[in-house]
Amino acid sequence: MSASPDPDFDVLQATDSDRGQATRERLLDAAERLFAERGYEGTSLRAVTRAAGASVSAANYHFGSKRSLLRAAVRRHLEALNQRRLALLAAAEERAGARAPRLEDVADAFLRPVFERREESAKALASFELMARVYSESIEDLAALKHELFAELSERFLDAIDRALPGRDPRELATAFQLGVGALLHVIGGHLEDAPALIQRGAGWRDEELLPRVASYWMAGLRAVPPLTPSRPTRNTG
Repeated sequence: MSASPDPDFDVLQATDSDRGQATRERLLDAAERLFAERGYEGTSLRAVTRAAGASVSAANYHFGSKRSLLRAAVRRHLEALNQRRLALLAAAEERAGARAPRLEDVADAFLRPVFERREESAKALASFELMARVYSESIEDLAALKHELFAELSERFLDAIDRALPGRDPRELATAFQLGVGALLHVIGGHLEDAPALIQRGAGWRDEELLPRVASYWMAGLRAVPPLTPSRPTRNTG
């Protein structure tokens, strides 16, 4: 019979693992805050480690590079958000059956999870400020990351919008979709209340009031897209 494992060794292993996970989370929290405040190029890996109370070697051990650290910081919130979006879209399509989904339901599936998560915690708010910053920055190092995070999701929703608004110019629909994303990023990035004119007019919208307003604005833009002309091809969704 083999000897039983040393319980003290198991405790030490568990403790080291807990410490490593705690360090990793501190690095992610610090990266999230600093990248959102200073942008990707304005934030050094050393600045993140100082804010997290960790070493550069610890950051390299857990993430390997500044880009990988940013990727992990964004993905830890965005993956759950996008899964919720796709689940709501699938439910809307199931309700529609053989018909096209309603545009209202497609817009709700994309927007509602954002406002749901905004209500969860201050950490969720910080993550949205980071996503707004990442999406808006035109930096070569972030191009592949943005494609990885948003391309497949955008195509999925554009396909649903194509069905909800048949016969529209596909290029115009894609542009209207991106303009709607821009409006959403303006809200989740905290910029709506930053505008002095809006503060003077007493905007102060609660999230449950903002959601239908953002949805209405987005759908109006999509519905304003002109129909196809014979010279303009339809989107290839195959």
